[in-house]
Amino acid sequence: MITIEFDEDETLITVLDGTGELEDVSALLYEDYCHFRQWDNKRDRFNIITLTPEMYLKIMESWNLPEGAYKIHINQK
Repeated sequence: MITIEFDEDETLITVLDGTGELEDVSALLYEDYCHFRQWDNKRDRFNIITLTPEMYLKIMESWNLPEGAYKIHINQK
């Protein structure tokens, strides 16, 4: 299951683990950065990874590619 929420300058996408084994993962998307976070019970805080929007789009595009090394060009509007 996923949830998608829109705010003024933020899109929040949360992916829930249907097995209950892992903590939910949230993507907080902004114009200039994308943050991924997952709760860490051992440290009692979120683990956060920050990407540029271009890096995020390249990860998404990589799902469609076989093993190898690529230069992915993102068309910016």
